[in-house]
Amino acid sequence: MKNLLIRRMTDADIEAVALLERECFSTPWSEKSLRESLAREEYTFLVAMCDGVVAGYAGMVRTLDEADITDVAVFGEYRRLGAGKMLMEGMKAQAKSQGVAVIYLEVRKSNTPAIELYRRCGFEENGLRRNFYEKPTEDALLFAAQIV
Repeated sequence: MKNLLIRRMTDADIEAVALLERECFSTPWSEKSLRESLAREEYTFLVAMCDGVVAGYAGMVRTLDEADITDVAVFGEYRRLGAGKMLMEGMKAQAKSQGVAVIYLEVRKSNTPAIELYRRCGFEENGLRRNFYEKPTEDALLFAAQIV
């Protein structure tokens, strides 16, 4: 088991996170978008660190007492080590400290590992958005978790 640490993302992490975005998503966030969002109060970003290297990250945007997970991603060599679960639990803790009552997210219908992770972290499926994703076009499953 590798030593993983979850912490708030900083400007120094943006290059690695942008690389992770390009590796994991068909429509990745740019370094500019990440930097601009990181500077905004309503956004929260966490990184999973392994021996000083960014292993993964998660983002969330808050509106009043609700929040949406924007992305969760882990580099291939760090998957199945608990980074995703630690990031999601970190997001839930951040949400609670910010007065969030419920967190929402969407996930590609075919992304079974992510769906299983979200269920393990207390998220429940509550809807479907047809043709939500592009490159390739795919439905999104909607999930929500109450923050207590």
